[in-house]
Amino acid sequence: MREYDLQVHTDASPCSRAAPRDVVEAACKAGLDGIAITNHDTLEGYAAVDDLAPAELTVIPGVEVTTTQGHLLALDVREVPARGDPLTVIDRVHDQGGLAVLSHPFDRLREYYTDDLEEIVTHVDGVEVCNSRCIVPHYNRRAQTFAVTHDLAMTGGSDAHFPMEIGRVRTICDRPVLEAIRANGTDTAGRGGYLSGHVATKLNDLLAFMHI
Repeated sequence: MREYDLQVHTDASPCSRAAPRDVVEAACKAGLDGIAITNHDTLEGYAAVDDLAPAELTVIPGVEVTTTQGHLLALDVREVPARGDPLTVIDRVHDQGGLAVLSHPFDRLREYYTDDLEEIVTHVDGVEVCNSRCIVPHYNRRAQTFAVTHDLAMTGGSDAHFPMEIGRVRTICDRPVLEAIRANGTDTAGRGGYLSGHVATKLNDLLAFMHI
């Protein structure tokens, strides 16, 4: 089986201090077959990680797009989908052949989805059912129930903002992960409840504000 972490941030996101080299080293140490670089509303960071990665580590270009509701993971894209309502963003991802996955869709402590869900499910490719930064277990469980009920592919991601978080949650499949998502052939491993990651991010934001 192959294992991927499908939500990894680098220092191209203001909330992260994970340098590309450290990301590659952490992914290899975790024994991952691949990672998706999903910085906030930018593709910056992907190329640097891809250049440093060994041949056995697949690096997927991605973006965590801010929609008018929650966040959306745009996987295997070469242009940043413009912000907008979820359905419009999903269409922009599909226009370039990418996959659209709802990111921590029901985590009420962060951006989450509330409206037009019955229409969104007919367009989206998958649901992130396990995110290590979901502090309340119910949020991941609700996402999993939602994915199963609507027969959508399930993905997992650490939502890493620091190298030591990479691989805390994984997407598991028996083929390249993008193919597996399209075939609804994925599972996840790991768990949420990683409170210290949020604390570290808030400290990072404070240090950035203070220009340290």
